[in-house]
Amino acid sequence: MHLRPAFVESDLDRIADLVARHSFGLLVTMQGGLDASHVPFTIERDGDALVLGGHLAAGNRQCALFNGAAALAVFGGPHAYVSPTWYKTQPSVPTWDYAAVHIHGHLEAVAEDGEMRGTLRALSAHDATFDMERLPADYMAGMMRGIRAFRLRSERIEAQWKMSQNRSIADRQGVIDAMRAQGSHDVADLITATLPG
Repeated sequence: MHLRPAFVESDLDRIADLVARHSFGLLVTMQGGLDASHVPFTIERDGDALVLGGHLAAGNRQCALFNGAAALAVFGGPHAYVSPTWYKTQPSVPTWDYAAVHIHGHLEAVAEDGEMRGTLRALSAHDATFDMERLPADYMAGMMRGIRAFRLRSERIEAQWKMSQNRSIADRQGVIDAMRAQGSHDVADLITATLPG
């Protein structure tokens, strides 16, 4: 990711929170060419590292890389178009405000049944109507045979909150007001959080 100093986010709690709230990401690997899979991830904090978990269909060729191969997980957070008419400073041009996270690491296979089930429970935790433990044992066993679980521990994290930090306070307030007026409260909240004081 091209990181501009004005927009770099380094607060690991804020980064983890964004990934948790926007956990459907992209797993990118390289083996004879680039491969990418869109998957939901779990995330846990472990000291100064983030540990991602997930699974792929057993037939996905990326599963062959769950042996220490390098990988990149990409997450996009709130984003919105910014009109130059929202700025007090003129002339100005349009842009896009966004939050994005890249987590680099190496893939590890998760083969232990209990850990795999833990990942699956975490992925379905947002659905209060579903209880994985109520599935028939033979059905669950068949489902488990059809997936391969992985873990990705961060070795490098790149995070960018491009939230108009390169603009004056008056310009940023204009963007916040316009975002709220059009219902883009998540972006307005992130811009507000980057204001000094």
